[in-house]
Amino acid sequence: MTYDKKLGVSSEDEEIIRLCAKSIESSVSTILHTVEQVRNTVLEIWRNKPNLQKQGVSKKDLATLQTSVKKLISVAEVHINGAGFVVAPDILSDARLYLEWWRQGAKPGNFIPLKVNLDEHSDTFYDYPNMPWFYKPRDEEAGHVIGPYVDMLGVDMYICTFSLPVYYSDVFLGIAGADVPLNNLEPVVIPHLMRLHKPAVLANDDFRVISSNTSRWLVGDFLMSFQLSRSSNSQMISLDHSVENWRLVVFEE
Repeated sequence: MTYDKKLGVSSEDEEIIRLCAKSIESSVSTILHTVEQVRNTVLEIWRNKPNLQKQGVSKKDLATLQTSVKKLISVAEVHINGAGFVVAPDILSDARLYLEWWRQGAKPGNFIPLKVNLDEHSDTFYDYPNMPWFYKPRDEEAGHVIGPYVDMLGVDMYICTFSLPVYYSDVFLGIAGADVPLNNLEPVVIPHLMRLHKPAVLANDDFRVISSNTSRWLVGDFLMSFQLSRSSNSQMISLDHSVENWRLVVFEE
């Protein structure tokens, strides 16, 4: 956790902000734990595959993820819209691109597979290898939270995607991930922000607002550079773990 200390900030205020950031990290960790379990299940498929070197892993092998993913979504403390595994190009033996992703249906306990267009010659091709939630974990070999954004060709809602890279024998297999609608993430974060006695926002790495304790900033707003550059105007702390690209920004009244 990195704290950007400003002049005039009391040690008491600094500690309150640190505790708020820690509380947010703790609440969000349940989502990260779900993604980690998906990753572990994927690795088990590779470890337990007979004749892996000769036959490779197929789409049929990944179908065993279905039961595990549905269970993880059902028991998650934070409402997760969907989760699963998105495969790196040319990793499977019978498909260049593929994803095993399940999301909640309209009725409780009902799950449906996410269907996207993986025809690379189509105008509506779902080009996931070039989407930030896929290439950032791949390129940086670390977990990421991307969003809020609208996945127009996927789930078509305002979401944050939590993703972790999956490696087996130093080979990048793809990403394990989970989608959390923003309206489900806000109830997790806002109670912590409301404990602060100053205007505060949780922002992503682009300084787009994820949540706020004031109507001054709405979800999706950008924090302007001038708002963050005044030495006495704000305090900022970067969160740890796989949400280290998120920042808690607290403003003076």
